[in-house]
Amino acid sequence: MDDSSSSRAEERRDLRVLVIDDEKFIADTLVMILQDSGLEAVAAYDGATGVKEAQTFRPDVVISDVIMPGMNGIETCSVIQAKHPDCRCFLFSGQSATMELIHEEKARGIDWELLAKPIEPEELLAKLATLR
Repeated sequence: MDDSSSSRAEERRDLRVLVIDDEKFIADTLVMILQDSGLEAVAAYDGATGVKEAQTFRPDVVISDVIMPGMNGIETCSVIQAKHPDCRCFLFSGQSATMELIHEEKARGIDWELLAKPIEPEELLAKLATLR
């Protein structure tokens, strides 16, 4: 790794990312990719657990699936951001019904970025790199 790559990794090392997805394989895979890139990352497998995890983990970023049983990703991110206003939220989904939910939230003044599922690791890491 050259000096510039090394310093970029050092700059991002303290970024804490909470991944929330009811598909355990997806959440765990994203966490592994993030950790391998030098980020601190943990997974939660439903919205309620994600909210609890955010209280102790205090993420800088939440990456949440939108369509989940119980508390959906929009509700989850709303609760987390109410308690941690500096936390950045990215929503991701592979379902077309998600766009209607996103438009409803934009009408209420909430504007989170929607990422398409499946997300390419390079795309996700590039987005996160812009945050630090």
